Amino acid sequence: MKSKRIFSIILVFAVVLTLTACNLPTSGASTNNEATPSANNVAAVEQAAGTIVAQTLTAGAPTITLTPQPPLESFTPTATATQTLAPTSDVVSLVVSKDTYCRQGAPVAEFKSIAIIKSGQLVEVIARDLDNTSYYVKNPYEENSTCWIFGKGLTPSGNVADLKVATLQPTTTPTRTPAPNFSVTYSSITACAPVYAFKLYIQNLGSTPWQYISITGTDSANGFAINHTSNVFDQYSGCSTVNPQDMIPAGDDSYAMNLNPGEFNYDPTGHQINLTVKLCTQDNAQGYCVSKPISFTP
Repeated sequence: MKSKRIFSIILVFAVVLTLTACNLPTSGASTNNEATPSANNVAAVEQAAGTIVAQTLTAGAPTITLTPQPPLESFTPTATATQTLAPTSDVVSLVVSKDTYCRQGAPVAEFKSIAIIKSGQLVEVIARDLDNTSYYVKNPYEENSTCWIFGKGLTPSGNVADLKVATLQPTTTPTRTPAPNFSVTYSSITACAPVYAFKLYIQNLGSTPWQYISITGTDSANGFAINHTSNVFDQYSGCSTVNPQDMIPAGDDSYAMNLNPGEFNYDPTGHQINLTVKLCTQDNAQGYCVSKPISFTP
C-alpha cells in the first residue's frame, strides 16, 4: 500500500513537470510577452497538481472506524455476611405420658373413643382448644384419622405459636351436666421393703376433672391408721414415681397409692383393709367432693 502511494505521487509530479515544460520558451522563441508563460497559467497548473496529489493521498489512505467504548464503572466491594439459620419445624408434636383416650368432638366420655394412645407415643398436633388443655391430633395408629385428647400438663414441641385454635363440640346433652362421680377398685400391693402400699384404680365417670384425693381407713388386723392426701395422682413403676397427674380428666382414669404419706411400715398382705376414698374437683379438698367406701384383702 505504501509503495503504491509513492508511485502515485511520482506520477503526479511527472505530469506537473510535463505541463510546465509545455509552457517553457524554446531556444528560437522570441522574448515577447506572448512567448512567456503567464503567471496565471503556472498557478493553475500548480493548483491542479496539488488537487491531484491530495486526491491521491486521500484515496490511498486507509479508513479507520473508532467504536466508542462505555466508561468503566467503578465499584467498591462489600463484605457479605453469612447468616446461619437455626432449623425450624412446622410440625407440632407431643408425647403422651400415659394411656389416653382419643375421642371424636371433645376428649370427654360422651364422645366416641377412636383409639387409646399408649404411654410414650409421639403424636402430631393439628390444633388446640382455647384453654390449651385439649389437643386435636392425628391418630398415630390409623391414616387419615384425627381425634381429641386431654393434654393438660403435656408440653407440645415445634412451632406452637402457629397452632390453630379449634372449638370443642358440645356434649350430646348440653342442658344436663352429669354430676361428678367416679369408681374405685383395688389393683395390687407394691412392696418396697420396708415400705408397702396398695394401688387403687380410679375412673372418672362424670364430666368434671378430679384434682384432689384423700385415702383414709384402717388395717382391721392391727388397727393401723391409713391417712393419705394429695393434690396429684402419682403413678409408680416399681418403687419409683413416674408420670404424676395433677388431675383425672372427665372420662379418663388413673392410679393412686397410699404413699407419702400413708404407707405401711410392714407387710399388710392377708389383712382386711377398710378405706374411704374421697375425690374433690379442686385442690386441698375444695369444690365438689365425692366419697366412696372400699374393702379388700391384699
